[in-house]
Amino acid sequence: MKIRAIIVDDEPDARESIRLIVKQFYDKDLEIIDSVSSVKEAVRSINSLKPDMVFLDIEMPNESGIKLFDYFGHNLDFEVVFITAYQEYALTAFKLAALDYLLKPVDYKQLGETIDRFKKHNVSYSKLFIDTFVNNLSIDLDMNKNILFNANQGYNILKISSILYCKADSNYSVIYTLDGKSISVASTLKEIEERLPVAVFFRTHKSFLVNLTHVRRFDRMKNELSLDNDKVVEVSKRRVAELENILKNL
Repeated sequence: MKIRAIIVDDEPDARESIRLIVKQFYDKDLEIIDSVSSVKEAVRSINSLKPDMVFLDIEMPNESGIKLFDYFGHNLDFEVVFITAYQEYALTAFKLAALDYLLKPVDYKQLGETIDRFKKHNVSYSKLFIDTFVNNLSIDLDMNKNILFNANQGYNILKISSILYCKADSNYSVIYTLDGKSISVASTLKEIEERLPVAVFFRTHKSFLVNLTHVRRFDRMKNELSLDNDKVVEVSKRRVAELENILKNL
């Protein structure tokens, strides 16, 4: 029997592209039973047509594709294949959650691999998989955003993922980056902490805010974190237990 699928993408050209690929290469395997441009339309279509598979774009106006899962229960009775223009950083989120994805522009060979995987497993994803994905993706997206700091004659713009750690310096702070640079900014460490992703940046000490994705080693005897670029920062004793719990779940 053919796999019955719905396409959810706000771009008409993207929806049509998948339709054409299916018609030309996989007409015997896959049937596109509906094509919609929003999450609300998708919910109605899924409830009505009961598809086996949903091709879901992530970035859509009004409501992100991720919001689709808010409308369904703990277990999904359809397979989800994410369609994304994201490269590099967001792909980690897909892989960690064991979810299938297609990169735009969709390649016919990649679509064929997705169909083959569905035929072999035919298992829909539980909400646990989806929740894992959403959490990982949100962190990845946050980490690849730019953050802006006031400078004497303008602004310093940094990619969040490039920040190694921050150190307090009275009412100022010094930001150390992966490329070995240090930037003094007119912000307290608390102010910087409030602007950075809480799931990744940890206040190890009153004087240090660390990007935990760049941690290499934690020395409990010395209460020190070894970071990329051979940087070492202090960890206060009262933060050790919390830090260990976070590191175990990274």
